[in-house]
Amino acid sequence: MSGKYRFLGRQQEHISGYTNAEVLERGIDLFLHSVHPSEIDILLQQVYPDMTAFVAAQIDDNVKKGLLFQYNCRYRRKDGTYVNLLNNMHILELDDKGRASLVLGNAIMLQNGGDLPLRMKIKQFQFKELAETVISRVYTPLPEHKHLTAREIEILRYLAHGYTGREIAQKLCISRLTIDTHRRHLLRKLQCNNVVEMTRIAFQNALL
Repeated sequence: MSGKYRFLGRQQEHISGYTNAEVLERGIDLFLHSVHPSEIDILLQQVYPDMTAFVAAQIDDNVKKGLLFQYNCRYRRKDGTYVNLLNNMHILELDDKGRASLVLGNAIMLQNGGDLPLRMKIKQFQFKELAETVISRVYTPLPEHKHLTAREIEILRYLAHGYTGREIAQKLCISRLTIDTHRRHLLRKLQCNNVVEMTRIAFQNALL
């Protein structure tokens, strides 16, 4: 790829604070220099290589063109403020070695103003335009004091899907009292007051 943009939508300036002319002139380097310092190395050394390796492993060019790549990052706008972006990319053209040479991308400004874990997903479009997630990775996990055990994550997922403590106990063949104990630990570790808040925090931190 040339590192240049060929086209920019009208909403680009609203997101970045830069005019389309400025972005076209400075190219992709402007985006890379605007990613939060704690995340740029993760993008360059982990996220992008993981996406590139997945594309290279596909034999069929049509499969490559049916992929959707998604990742989030913190982006510094022209005024110096940071916003959370969700970036989506589709491959439009490949070079003679099967590598992406032209990509269609769009960025969505997420409403959450806090720090989100950096995640990457690759989805593959199947018949009738349905997309199946084939890779989902988290690169910035929860802080150490919020680490959850495998059992706590299992119970958290059941709670998030609306199962009662009694139903979870039956599924896991453990006592209701044990479920209640895990629930209290989850509320404390995630610093929330109820299951609704717990589910929201768990989703933001890619635990679901």
